[in-house]
Amino acid sequence: MSVQFLTNISSEEFKEYLKDALKEILSGQLSAVKEQLPEILDIKQAGEYLKLKIATLYEKTSRKQIPHFKKGNKLYFHLSELQTWIKQGKVKTREEIESEAVTFTLNHNLKKAA
Repeated sequence: MSVQFLTNISSEEFKEYLKDALKEILSGQLSAVKEQLPEILDIKQAGEYLKLKIATLYEKTSRKQIPHFKKGNKLYFHLSELQTWIKQGKVKTREEIESEAVTFTLNHNLKKAA
């Protein structure tokens, strides 16, 4: 199927145009969000970023479940550490788990044979 504007353009060319336009728009939005957040966040900023209530953040920090640092009575968070913390909660896919199981089994059998 061809899409026609003022000139003839193939569907592949149109898809490529849309892909480039979306990349440009999204990268601009992501840059704007990054520019708004400093590297060091206070508890309110961290709560907004993580979409957690402040009470929940206090609970997680007291249980040492979330990376943070303290200066006086104030809690602070490194944005990069929060991003890493979020990524560590990734749930593995079935394929990833099966691949790890196969690798473990093969390595375990090789050690037994040696």
